[in-house]
Amino acid sequence: MLQPTTSPLERTRAFLAEAAGESTNTQLALALIQLLMTAKRVSPAQHEQATVNAMLSKLAIEGPMRSADLSHFLQLDPSTVSRHINSMLDDQFVTKTTDEHDRRVHWIAICDNGRARLSARLLERITQIEKVTEAWSEADRTNFGALLARFVTDFDRTINEAEQA
Repeated sequence: MLQPTTSPLERTRAFLAEAAGESTNTQLALALIQLLMTAKRVSPAQHEQATVNAMLSKLAIEGPMRSADLSHFLQLDPSTVSRHINSMLDDQFVTKTTDEHDRRVHWIAICDNGRARLSARLLERITQIEKVTEAWSEADRTNFGALLARFVTDFDRTINEAEQA
C-alpha cells in the first residue's frame, strides 16, 4: 500500500517502487524515470526549445542532414520537424541548401547563430547542475559524472545493438 508522502516526487517513487520491487537495477530505473518526469515539468515553450536544441545538437555533431533524418532521429512527424526547421531558418540558426544531384533533397546545416544558441544553453544547464550539486563534495560530483558518463555510453551501446539485431 502506498504510504502518504509530502511531494509528487515521493509519491511517484513509492508507486514505482511498489510496482517494480527493490533491486539495485530497479532503483536505477526508478531514478531515471523520475529524472525524466522531473525534466518534463517545463512549460510548452520550453518543450519547443528542447526540440530545437536537440535538432541543433544533432546538426552540430553530425553535420548537414535532410529533414527526414532529423524526423527519424527525433521520432517526430515530418510536418513538426519542418515547422521547427522553418523557425530555425527564421532565427538564422540553420541554413538550407538544395542537393546538387537531386533537387528534391534539401540539406539543413547549423550556422554560427545556432552554435551560439547551443553554447548559451549549455552554460544555462551547467548553472542548473551547479545549483543542484552545490552541497556535494568535489569527489561526489566527479564520481557521479564518471558513473553517469559510463552509464550513458553503455546504454547507447545496448540500444544500438538492439536496433541492429
